[in-house]
Amino acid sequence: MPGTVDFEKQSHVGFLYLNNPKKRNAITAEMWQDLSSLAGKISQDSEIRVTVLRGRGYEAFAAGADISQFESKRKATESGSDYDQLTEKAISAVLEIPTPVIALVHGYCLGGGLSLALACDLRIASTESSFSIPAARLGTAYPYRAIERLVKQVGASHAKYLLFSGSRIDASRAKEIGLVEQLFSKDDLDKAVDSITGTIVENAPLSVKTSKFTANQFSGLTDSPDYKTIYRLSKECFESRDYKEGVRAFMESRKPEFKGK
Repeated sequence: MPGTVDFEKQSHVGFLYLNNPKKRNAITAEMWQDLSSLAGKISQDSEIRVTVLRGRGYEAFAAGADISQFESKRKATESGSDYDQLTEKAISAVLEIPTPVIALVHGYCLGGGLSLALACDLRIASTESSFSIPAARLGTAYPYRAIERLVKQVGASHAKYLLFSGSRIDASRAKEIGLVEQLFSKDDLDKAVDSITGTIVENAPLSVKTSKFTANQFSGLTDSPDYKTIYRLSKECFESRDYKEGVRAFMESRKPEFKGK
């Protein structure tokens, strides 16, 4: 039976679980399809203010795409391969979620799993995590959009090392080159991510969404910034009830209660 992607919602936090633990959460074609669908639903859910993407268990975030399906499902076409188009559709759906997405990384984060983690806004990892892109060891081409995101994240030289060597790097090296933002021990990882999501949930949703959109426009992954939408979103923040609530709460020395309106 192919793996699944499971979704849970706890108040304002969404959780996506890569569920294929017998294969170290290797991502099957069916799971890529699940990701596309679930990410689209999260984008439409106004109650969700932050999403956590993780693997089931603690052995792996995702040990890449499921290689056992490559012969039957990953066939070359003029545009690359049908399989790569499937994965890119799922990753694009994650990228398009308007609220923050956090990759909680534990254990192996390899190949397609790393590409998926790079689609998230933040990567918070355990000190026991490891990262690699084994495309050169398999004789395949890593998707060009995944390479683009990798280069923008860590720089061309670090990206080339990962791509040319296929070698694994440990968590400390991943943090050193900017692949992950923060490291925690395995025992502290869940608590740390809960704290981060809690902080985001408490902040003004419209402000956070505007910040994400604006930061993405200047990430180098778009041809030119969409200033019109940036101005519109900023205007909506200043015209919102949350802005008035934030100012009042500050003046009254109390915690604001933001509604996303």
